[in-house]
Amino acid sequence: MNLSFLDKTSKVTPLLVRMYDSQKLNAAAKDRAPEALAELTTAICELLDMSLTARESELVADVMIGLIRQAEIDFRQAVAEKLSSLENVPLRLVLELSSDEISVANPILRHSEVLSDLDLIYIIKSKSNEHWQAIANRQKMSDQVMNMLADTGDVYTAVQLVQNQSIKLNEYVITALSDMAQENEVVARPLLRREEVPPTIAQKLYQFVGEELKFYINERYGITKGDVTEAIDNALLDLMDASENEDEFMPTMAMVKDAQRQKEKGLLTIPLMLGSLRRGQIKPFVAQFAQYTGLNVPSVLEILNQGSGQGLAVACRAVGVAKEDFMSIFLLTNRMRNFERMVEIGDMTKAASYFIKLDRKMAQNILENSQRK
Repeated sequence: MNLSFLDKTSKVTPLLVRMYDSQKLNAAAKDRAPEALAELTTAICELLDMSLTARESELVADVMIGLIRQAEIDFRQAVAEKLSSLENVPLRLVLELSSDEISVANPILRHSEVLSDLDLIYIIKSKSNEHWQAIANRQKMSDQVMNMLADTGDVYTAVQLVQNQSIKLNEYVITALSDMAQENEVVARPLLRREEVPPTIAQKLYQFVGEELKFYINERYGITKGDVTEAIDNALLDLMDASENEDEFMPTMAMVKDAQRQKEKGLLTIPLMLGSLRRGQIKPFVAQFAQYTGLNVPSVLEILNQGSGQGLAVACRAVGVAKEDFMSIFLLTNRMRNFERMVEIGDMTKAASYFIKLDRKMAQNILENSQRK
């Protein structure tokens, strides 16, 4: 590699030359001595610890990427291991290593904080399951990245995700993993031991797992074969109710009872209700929202059918729903109002404006008057 373009007065130049010379010596050595690798990685860390100008940082990234592309795998592994714990590494260099074969990429994917959510999502979309599994071990992970990993459908990615005790699984991920766990006990076993898993998920899995896990579910959740039989009967009743029900969004009695149980056990949350909507389950959401707000089901159906969104804004404001969650509910229930047509921008703007202007105390008074009527 030609380094003649470097500014001879730059404090970076001696280290770059030293690093390049070390790499040439290491490449020429037959025994590939650990001392040569240590010299290289030390020079790299010294470079990255320096306060660099934007131009110097770009030069460092260019030279290091050039060396990495010519280097043997043991050098790339050593560099990746060193850089995985540093925060001041040029993003281009980190992306180069994270896209390498998994033995090189693994420490970067697991530990590097230089990678943003968008970077991780790009890697998940463009690389194979080995890279997904490494990302699933990260100590910090956004819901967006976690959801995408769950959506890969890869069993071993699911296992790494569910065994990662540094993160808290959200409700969307728990639901997705529970679907996989019905066919794979290797997923079901660690999933059932997570603190975030509600009894409803354990009840759903009971009929699919072996005797050992059935015993564990009974011990931890108090769920028996009889409970599962009742749940299946309720599901059949739901199907019968649906065929007789003229309103396609009216929840069944079983759904209402399930929402009541969720509320009693402290499981009825905004993320759980939004999860129902994102899966297209409007009827269970109606039952859940009725329990959450204290309104009856017909009142909930009425406010969700309002094009203005004012009734929904009042209900959400009264019970402390955040603005972004209110807007998500408004958008995800659009097909109740517009018969599969796109959301009207004007309606969305009016709904958001009304929610912002509405005082919570006033919203609570309106809701209480509605309940009395």
